[in-house]
Formats: sequence, structure tokens, C-alpha cells
Amino acid sequence: MLMKMIADLHIHSRFSMATSKEGTPENLDFWARKKGISLIGTGDFTHPVWREELKERLVSEGNGLYRLRDAYVKEESRKFPGEGTRFVVSGEISSIYKKNGKTRKVHNVILLPSLEAADAMAQRLEKIGNIHSDGRPILGLDSHDLLEMMLDVCPEGILIPAHIWTPHFSVLGAKSGFDSVEECFVDVGNGSSGVTSGEGVIVTVGSLPPSCDRSAA
Repeated sequence: MLMKMIADLHIHSRFSMATSKEGTPENLDFWARKKGISLIGTGDFTHPVWREELKERLVSEGNGLYRLRDAYVKEESRKFPGEGTRFVVSGEISSIYKKNGKTRKVHNVILLPSLEAADAMAQRLEKIGNIHSDGRPILGLDSHDLLEMMLDVCPEGILIPAHIWTPHFSVLGAKSGFDSVEECFVDVGNGSSGVTSGEGVIVTVGSLPPSCDRSAA
């Protein structure tokens, strides 16, 4: 039986540009509890300072999920019902590159089963470009190659094309995207499970239009 929960997997820390400086693990935990969100992404796993903070303040539950160490739970967070927020390691990559004669600008969200996997993925990404200045790094890395890299580093990882219908920085964006998800990911797009619509939901393959029904994840 599938467990139903409210989740927010596309999120950022204070290390991403144009985000709140209050984006700490304990504040993410507080607001998730307040809003009834059971599972939340860590965001920004590529940023080395944030990753070290996550290692300090989160504890693994051994199933690919983390929770905030009790010493960091805010007192006002304890008044909310439930067992507290669970975290999954997540991050977003902004890829800007040339493909088929056009400049492509695509955002992809990556989910990983551990902070150790995040270390390994960040090490590979650092060879491509700067991952220190922005929690959502901008890299000259083809989305296809990003997916291949993730599967090589961590086969259990999940890649989800983000906010796919926004005009800019999306796989199907009118300004710098593709005409189909297949065109973007080519042969690596098989066996995938979803995309984010840009409206706070993950659309499953069964509900996607024909041009999206092989989206990478």
C-alpha cells in the first residue's frame, strides 16, 4: 500500500540567490511542521557549506531520509502534532548549454539517498564549474549528461525536470527549452517517473501529455 503524504521536494537554502537568509534546517523544519508538510527536500546539496551544516544538524534514519537532531528543534516547533519533518537530500542544477544549434536553459532537481552520495555528486559537478557561489549552481552541462552522471555516481538517485512549462529555464520552456522531453534526454529518458509542473506538484507519467510521457526521473 502506498503511503500518502504532503511533500515539498523543490526547495532552496539561504545559500541560493534571491532566497531568505532564514533558510536554516531548523527553520525549514518549523515551517514544514506548521504547514503540515511531512517530507521536505534539503535543497542545495551541491553547496559545500550547506552540506556540512546538514551533516551537523540532521541525523539519518537509515532509509534515505533524515530528521533534524533534537538539539536543533525549535521549541515552537514542538507544539505541532506528528513525528516531525523528514528530509530528503535534494538540489537543483541550472544547466545552460548548446544543443541542436540552440542555447538551452534547463533546471533539474536531483534527489539522492544520502549526504555521502551528495558529496560524491558534488565532487563530480565541481569539475564542471563553480558550485561554491550559489546553492543552485549554473553549469555548462547538458541535461542528458547530468542524468548520466547522476546514474553513474548514484544509481538510486532521481532526476526531475523542474517547472517544465515556465517559459525560461525549463525543459519545455518556450524561450530556451525543447519541443519534447525525449529531445532533451534522448536515450537516457526511458523508465522515468515524473516532472514538476511549476505549480507545486509532481506530475506522474500516467497523467502527462504524449510529448512528456518519457520524462527523466
